[in-house]
Amino acid sequence: MFTLRPTTRCHRVTMSAAVTWLLLLGCKCSQGRSLSAQASGSCHPKIFWFMATTTSSSLGYWRLAKIALLSAKESSPNLVPVLIYGGVQDAASPEALDNIVWFREHGGIVYHHNLTFGPDLQRVVDKGLRDSKWIRDVEGTYMRLDIPVIMPHLLKQLEERKPGSTKYINQELALYTDADVMFYHEMNPCQVDKPEIMAIGPEMDRDKGSWEDMNKNSGVLLINLKGLSEVLPAMMDYSNEKDWDFKVTDQSLINEYFPKKDIHHRVLDRLSDAYNWKGYWGCSPRIVITHWHGPKPERCMPCFVEHRSQYAADKEAHVTGCKCPAAYNELWRRAMEGDGGGLYAKMMSDQAEYDLLMSEPIATDKQ
Repeated sequence: MFTLRPTTRCHRVTMSAAVTWLLLLGCKCSQGRSLSAQASGSCHPKIFWFMATTTSSSLGYWRLAKIALLSAKESSPNLVPVLIYGGVQDAASPEALDNIVWFREHGGIVYHHNLTFGPDLQRVVDKGLRDSKWIRDVEGTYMRLDIPVIMPHLLKQLEERKPGSTKYINQELALYTDADVMFYHEMNPCQVDKPEIMAIGPEMDRDKGSWEDMNKNSGVLLINLKGLSEVLPAMMDYSNEKDWDFKVTDQSLINEYFPKKDIHHRVLDRLSDAYNWKGYWGCSPRIVITHWHGPKPERCMPCFVEHRSQYAADKEAHVTGCKCPAAYNELWRRAMEGDGGGLYAKMMSDQAEYDLLMSEPIATDKQ
């Protein structure tokens, strides 16, 4: 059960106390109604939750992944966290090895995996279309496509270690998220409709145009393991025809392939906005997962929050004071016009709390 943090604030500046309190209630992410139709009674609420990293991932990435894990343990303990770890194991830095140990000590599974379509990426390099560093840069983002391949091997390993341990874990669906997320409510697969292939949310604009034509964000995916595995060979063929020339790696592949290139012209299921909620969308009591899409907690966001109180008098204060990309400036402007940057301020506060928790020793039972 999610514990509300009384020290956080999520409200618009310069508001009356009464209005501020009402908005604060909305920004505490209090439990809302069921987010979708209840699935069948045979559904297993425990579900594997995947993130992906590689030997070349930055320490900043690891920090976000650790915060995501802590938030999931607090708000969605039914998740079984799995960190897919790619690259040459012997190439891992001492810091990465320390983070792997930390992840395991905090209840996560670290699963080493090399992309099944890694040779396809290597052929792009061999053609001279990319340099050798390109594979290291993109392999982590493409890992999510290999989740249907990973699942049976992961289940076998877990059963060998502890027979019966996977009996109550959902083996039809899997959740994938990027590392830059935080959980605020339980992600229960029995409360969402089962997608045909995968469920995916919108990029920035939630209500602009039809769902079929809307740009989609692959930072959170609810994957039908059988459905995705069946379409993956055709997706790989399409990717090889293009020499893996995608602007935003897997996200561009998904947006290009569905529905126009799919042989059945299927439109991907829409994931409820609550599962991939962006900070610039503002406060809502229905939030399950927040996603640092755009400004990051270590890039631009600290400066934006610092200039938050100046926005009413000078709407360009963050532009001149923070020197951030124009796209980030626009997203902060949306946040300020929406809820006065309240949700972003809360997310930053929660990040700081999880930072403190990361340094605390793990409690163990005394013998």
